Amino acid sequence: MATEDARYRQSSQYRLWSFTTGHLASLRNECNSLAQKAISARLQSASPNDALPEFLTPAEELSLVTHYTVELLRAAAFIELPTEIRATAAIFLRRFYVTNSIMTYPPTELLKTCLFFGCKAEGHYMRLSKFADKFPNTTGEEVLAAEYVLSQGIRFAFDVRHPFRALEGAIMELRRLGDFENKRIDRAHGKAREILKFSPLVTDAYFHYTPSQIMLAALAMADEGLVDRMLREAFAAQGDTAKEKCWDLIQACRAMLEKEPPRR
Repeated sequence: MATEDARYRQSSQYRLWSFTTGHLASLRNECNSLAQKAISARLQSASPNDALPEFLTPAEELSLVTHYTVELLRAAAFIELPTEIRATAAIFLRRFYVTNSIMTYPPTELLKTCLFFGCKAEGHYMRLSKFADKFPNTTGEEVLAAEYVLSQGIRFAFDVRHPFRALEGAIMELRRLGDFENKRIDRAHGKAREILKFSPLVTDAYFHYTPSQIMLAALAMADEGLVDRMLREAFAAQGDTAKEKCWDLIQACRAMLEKEPPRR
């Protein structure tokens, strides 16, 4: 029987959307450069004597992607979409802008398309007209207009693996171990879930870490002692070296999540 890690490595999320930090930065730099060249060519063709505008840098584009991811999450909360749909839509938006520039595709309309497509990807049926009515000055045609472009941009990878189920499994394991009071576990559970509903979605965590690693990083932010106990149990037969390697990975993910705390 395949392990959870082996199953994850067969997913489109791992095969198509997992990157090293350097590779991800390279993709964004290339995307920014191509957009600048294409826009420059169009502007010079239309008005050869006009000066070119000052283009966004890759860092500025990423900052705007983060801003609009937050706006997407706010919109999803406003129309009361379930947590996993909000998360899937947010990841669709961030995936799209790895290889597509904000200077080419404005995100204000695309985020609505991501939300509606997230509903379909997660099996949550909502009539297009009902969805569009939830937003001012929005038609169903406008929501669908970018759907194929979005599908291409995310490489038709509609399956998004989230850390929410992993958190529920971790909480069950902590209760089974019986080393902590239920109040402490409940408190950490609630805090970790709030972190997972925001911090990984507005950072690059999904591009660099597995759902289980993201979950453990969020749980460590909530209560580091609980994670340490789980790791001691998990690596009891493998020794401290394997445990420390895993702990270092969790801490690196935690540092990323802490840059965007839920209170934002």
